Amino acid sequence: MSGFAAGYYHTSQGTTQHTSLLVPGLQYVGMQDNDIRGFPNGRWVHGWNQVGQRHVRLGRGASTSRFGEKEIMRALHRWDNIALPADAVVTQVSLEIVVETGIEEPVDVMLYEVHRDWKPGSGGLQRDNTSPPAPGEVWWPEAAHGEVEWGLPGASFASDDPRVGDIAPLALATAHYLPGASRLVFSSGALTGYVQRGVASSEPLLFLLKLSDSDEDLVRDHLSLYSAEEGDSLSANRRPKLTVEWHAPTEVVGWKQEVLLENGRSLELAKLPTKGAERWALSFQPKPGYGSPVIEVRGGSSSSSSEWRSAAIPLEVDWDWIQVRVVAATNPVSLGTTFDSEFEDTWVTSGKPQEQSVTWNFTDPLGRRIQLRGSYEGHYRWRVAFNPKIPGRWSYYLKHELSWKPYQGEEVVFDVLSDDLTIVLDYLEDLAERIDASNLKSPRAKFETFGDEFLRLERAGIQLLTPEVFRSEKGVRLSSRIDEIRRELGEALPEQPTPHTNRF
Repeated sequence: MSGFAAGYYHTSQGTTQHTSLLVPGLQYVGMQDNDIRGFPNGRWVHGWNQVGQRHVRLGRGASTSRFGEKEIMRALHRWDNIALPADAVVTQVSLEIVVETGIEEPVDVMLYEVHRDWKPGSGGLQRDNTSPPAPGEVWWPEAAHGEVEWGLPGASFASDDPRVGDIAPLALATAHYLPGASRLVFSSGALTGYVQRGVASSEPLLFLLKLSDSDEDLVRDHLSLYSAEEGDSLSANRRPKLTVEWHAPTEVVGWKQEVLLENGRSLELAKLPTKGAERWALSFQPKPGYGSPVIEVRGGSSSSSSEWRSAAIPLEVDWDWIQVRVVAATNPVSLGTTFDSEFEDTWVTSGKPQEQSVTWNFTDPLGRRIQLRGSYEGHYRWRVAFNPKIPGRWSYYLKHELSWKPYQGEEVVFDVLSDDLTIVLDYLEDLAERIDASNLKSPRAKFETFGDEFLRLERAGIQLLTPEVFRSEKGVRLSSRIDEIRRELGEALPEQPTPHTNRF
């Protein structure tokens, strides 16, 4: 963790090194990507603004078009709101993009700096990604429809002069794709330098992705890459990832803590004085084979305290003290609250969107499978919301057949954590009622049906107790209810210790 203060300059090389991972959607919302498609002379077949699809594509398709040639396809990336200190020293950058559908030939994928900014748009006049661009939206001939043309169609004019050029003449980086590769990774000194300049000027990072010139003309297939819109609102693994390693000379607080915490647990660390720092950055470096926790912070003065808030991106605050909470969980959901997920896809060819089925296929912590059909929310959006009643790790994936090719999303996990003893007591009451209503006679049958759920609720409740609460009326109530349910699932426990007796 680092705190930074304006006007302070650290001359040593001992400042804290940070890694900022930017993934569109969860905590970071500053990235959008576009397909642009057309011919080198500015003509097109599909004159669309495409910003909301689950993939972008590079190259040309097979020459089966009635026009004799397929459009060239390229992608634009716009990364805005890179929340680092303006004086941050960027030491390493990588851009990782996951391949959706590969091709049979090796190709070189080029990454260029774009000089001319654009408006990603909303998917054209119909907001469906398959309609003509609305005024100001980007597409193949124009950076802004009706307002600003590209120097050459497809953001093709290369020049060192950003006033006239679409892109820089030198590529920032290249990734060599080999058949079967699952991802592309771009990293270079030039890319690091470009991000450094963008951070210092608070300007967005503007990228053009394309196949090399020769590959655009020779390869007769599209390389499909997952976009920022892939998956539902909790998906992240397939989306583009920008990793920035950095430090800042204005650091006045530098603090490190090694953490080894069981999944589902949390830890509040000691409060630290802010020493005048008004900007803060926190990052976590997991060891191989271990996951990254959720990191939250709060702060205040001697007489006030803020609420806990995410520290996924650097923040600016006016506090006298700061405190860190580490939660060993992924996409945590509090027991007793609603899990909510939303999915959007405008490529619907199998019928009216409102008549299509999008399912969320869950596996609960006990290994049971649950399928929920999403409700159609209008404008190509589906949603599912429910209250998961079992603490622990859940997983799910999406399935649909909105178009000719069935789709299955990545597996997403979320952890249901208990943070309210009253909720645990309510769920134990509900469990007791379901045991009673089951009409199962033998304790063994009851335990086989309800035992695993009982064990998880018992642990969830006990872990919320302090020694004082454990011995309080509320703690006694919890313990008594646990004992009552345990008696339903097996024999009653002895009230006093008894010696072991050998039976012959």
